[in-house]
Amino acid sequence: MNNFLNFKIVGSGPTGLLLAIGLSKLNHNIYLIDLLEREKLINKDKTYAITHSTRKILSKFNLWEKLYSHFYKFDSLSISDSVTSDFTILTTSDLDNDISSVDTIGWVVKHSDLMNVFFDEIDRVDNIFFKSSLDLSFEDINFDYKFISTGANSNYKKNQNFIDFKKAYNQSCLTFEVLVRGNINGRAYEIFRKEGPLALLPLGTNRYQIIWTASASKSIDRLNSSKSFLLDNLSTILPQYFKLDQINSEINIFPVSLSFCLPSFDFRKEIFVGDALHTFHPVGGQGLNTCWRDVNVIYDIFNRDLSKSKKALNVIKYKYYSKRFLDIFSTIVVTDSLIKFFANNNKLLIPLRKISFLLLNKFLFIRRIILNHMTKSLVFSSIK
Repeated sequence: MNNFLNFKIVGSGPTGLLLAIGLSKLNHNIYLIDLLEREKLINKDKTYAITHSTRKILSKFNLWEKLYSHFYKFDSLSISDSVTSDFTILTTSDLDNDISSVDTIGWVVKHSDLMNVFFDEIDRVDNIFFKSSLDLSFEDINFDYKFISTGANSNYKKNQNFIDFKKAYNQSCLTFEVLVRGNINGRAYEIFRKEGPLALLPLGTNRYQIIWTASASKSIDRLNSSKSFLLDNLSTILPQYFKLDQINSEINIFPVSLSFCLPSFDFRKEIFVGDALHTFHPVGGQGLNTCWRDVNVIYDIFNRDLSKSKKALNVIKYKYYSKRFLDIFSTIVVTDSLIKFFANNNKLLIPLRKISFLLLNKFLFIRRIILNHMTKSLVFSSIK
């Protein structure tokens, strides 16, 4: 099919931008819109964990080499339970053979670095058009398909009356960068605590991004406290060999939610992507990786089906949702189960938690199952 199509993407975060770059390779016109200006979209103090499934997707779209200098890799992951004092350390030796040669469990990237590379790529592509503001929505263009990548709580979703299933964790997440001494270079940490998990993502020598989950009220109290008080509070939680020097960034707070937007079973040529479709608890760092697997499936379906007939547009969204269901559902189950199992002080669960770490430390195949889900995902084999 040689006719050009017009695709509209509403929302220009990391998912919307990657979708635009991917679909532009099919030689159709991509129109990106967002309420925020480019600078505000770029300058957000967020950090993402990047997995091997994402590495393969970025390589597929010729972005991996352009982003690689901005990545901080980690080759070990410490998982601990502060209630039982048990821990395990996952290393590259626990990876499957097909990815062990990369010698990395995962990577960390700053939001601003990621967005700068994506916007640079968009500026070089002739068939991607970006506009921002309240009133610029390309109203004079007849769109063949629309993609909604606006986030979990956008006004667009509310105005369209889509059914959105949500679970309230009553938790919030504080995130900020710290300078430390005494850490083990190249190691990430996931510390399960009664109030919620605490993750530390390495950002180079002696720098870590803190992702600190707690009740909404406690997170707000910490946000409003002094940086010195926050450091003292954090020091009581981290491993003893960590010596905190200072907070090196602004302190931000984000809500924690579990949601899934039920697809509309009609003939509207419209697809929800990324956080507009699903959100998870941040434990395990699956959020952005799952969003980008959405993008990968969309690209593959459009690339295959539109080469046959434009009539395929009528059923493409059903193929997309059916292909994404297993991965999304499994991530919902795993992240929610981890919180139910570890984010409490339930004495009945403590023996089971101790047994789980005993098994983790004893059996390689269990560690590999965990790393497979974290780094490769259930749909890794379909990423080509």
